[in-house]
Amino acid sequence: MKYIFDFDDVLFNNTKQFKEHMYACLEKAGVSRGKAEEYYNTVRENRFSLKAFIKTLFAFWGIKKEAEEVYADIMRECPNFLNNELIEAVKRVGVENCYIVTYGNEEFQKDKVKYSGIGNLFHEDKIIPVTKGKKETVEKICARNMGQQVVFIDDKEKFIKEPGLAEIPNLTVIHYKDNLRELIKKIRDKDPGSELRKK
Repeated sequence: MKYIFDFDDVLFNNTKQFKEHMYACLEKAGVSRGKAEEYYNTVRENRFSLKAFIKTLFAFWGIKKEAEEVYADIMRECPNFLNNELIEAVKRVGVENCYIVTYGNEEFQKDKVKYSGIGNLFHEDKIIPVTKGKKETVEKICARNMGQQVVFIDDKEKFIKEPGLAEIPNLTVIHYKDNLRELIKKIRDKDPGSELRKK
């Protein structure tokens, strides 16, 4: 069995922890949370790059700090924002069976994986950032693993309900809702021998 994991808000607590930390670091650097949030809401869906975001804010507000330095301050805390319970399950599954398909700017998404310290749990070519939908990438992974069941785990309905996804014959799609027990039950029902559920 192969597993395709989303990164943000599945393997990594992006909204509740990382983003809060990002705003705190920007406030410390001199950008109010209100202004940072306002600008973030205008650029978040457009291949969001944290480096570009910081540079633009600093230029607009005349902040003299080095954007790269603040970026590094934000990113160095990434290991503290992992979904450790799910990461332990990923370790049991094994690097040969795991993919990450994550939405967003390639450099930023790969940096989050790298800084979080879990890059060794996935082959480099199996960490795949996308900037549109995920269906095409998921379909290719399923085609390469036609003899096996593939489980795609994502927290965003817009990705798990993409047209055509349900027609992929060896694919099971699971909506992740911060509940590892529910996820494991769904996988156990599909494949009682799955390594994901073993402790």
